[in-house]
Amino acid sequence: MLILGLVAIGVALRPRRWWEPLALGAAAVLPWWAGLAGIAAGIWLALRQSRPDPYQEVAYLQAVSAELRAGRSLRQALVDAGTRAPDLDLARMARLCRSGRPMLEVAGAASEALRGTGRLVGAAVRIGAESGGRVSAAFATLAGIQADRIELQREMRAAGSAARASVAVLTVLPVGGLLAAAASGTLSDLMSMGSVGPILVGIGVVLLVGGASVTLLLGRKLS
Repeated sequence: MLILGLVAIGVALRPRRWWEPLALGAAAVLPWWAGLAGIAAGIWLALRQSRPDPYQEVAYLQAVSAELRAGRSLRQALVDAGTRAPDLDLARMARLCRSGRPMLEVAGAASEALRGTGRLVGAAVRIGAESGGRVSAAFATLAGIQADRIELQREMRAAGSAARASVAVLTVLPVGGLLAAAASGTLSDLMSMGSVGPILVGIGVVLLVGGASVTLLLGRKLS
């Protein structure tokens, strides 16, 4: 009951990341192999949720351009446009803008916050601050560049879908075999074979985990 209560508290405190306390609770309550599966599922969900929508950067750049065309200052445009991209980490840049820090610092924060066009956005911010000119067209152009880049990446991922499917099979089958062996009691039988059994199990686990890690890395390269 204590563990269930802690899981409920964790879900209540972080409802958008509910899988994290749930996975930890599963590891404490369920058998070790089921807990391991729960932790793996939680990590997979966390990795998927940690990736912001790539089009949010496009929306942010378009919003900055629109704010500048509406007559906002560059500082105000960078802050106000953040409402169009809630998943982007723009807090540091907004804080620097509101506190009146030099635009060079704001440009550096923008470069770090925007993964796709960060360096170009930082350059646009520096140019706009130094020249005082209107850079709304530059932000609109950067939005188009990022949109084209996203489409190209999607086409590349679609072309490599067969390779990624093979990587997924090579990753899931060994791990699934290990979990099935644990559930059927085969691992327990091996562990009871004196000193040889644990050594064989350890070698097998290392090989399975190593193979799964390599195939996962290959899958990341293809995605």
